[in-house]
Amino acid sequence: LKRPTDEDTLGTENLSPRQEQAIIALLNEPTVKRAAEVSNIGYRTIHRWLEEPAFAKVYRRARRQAFAQAVSLTQRYAPLAVQTLAKAMNDADAPYAVRVHAAVYMLKFSRESIELDDLASRVDDLEARASGGNQIVADSTAHAPRRQDDDEEPGALQPLIGEPS
Repeated sequence: LKRPTDEDTLGTENLSPRQEQAIIALLNEPTVKRAAEVSNIGYRTIHRWLEEPAFAKVYRRARRQAFAQAVSLTQRYAPLAVQTLAKAMNDADAPYAVRVHAAVYMLKFSRESIELDDLASRVDDLEARASGGNQIVADSTAHAPRRQDDDEEPGALQPLIGEPS
């Protein structure tokens, strides 16, 4: 077992139990006022703590961890979301607007995925250049969307997206 690093923990060892309680309330309540009420800590006290570097650092780290868990949950449900969109898009009994909306989202997510891959490739390339390394870097245009060639038939993608209704 590896020993937890500062990044793995919240680093609450420098905070009082009341400050830890305030952070938990801040994470779970929609406003500072509500967090103060729930934790039975003064509103101004929490605001003062938020100005303290140690408290603010732990609070930011806790928020990042909470957000990372939420992102992980969305990634876990992503395949189901795609299946749901595909089902709605292909459901002949669904209203046309629903089918079009599902198709638009599928195309949007697909495009954004390609753009993200391209961006990650470019970042890798820039990092390799900045480090002066002799690493082989993938072509950053490998995943870029391509334009339709002049000699390509306009309906060439139609079998992939289905017949218009």
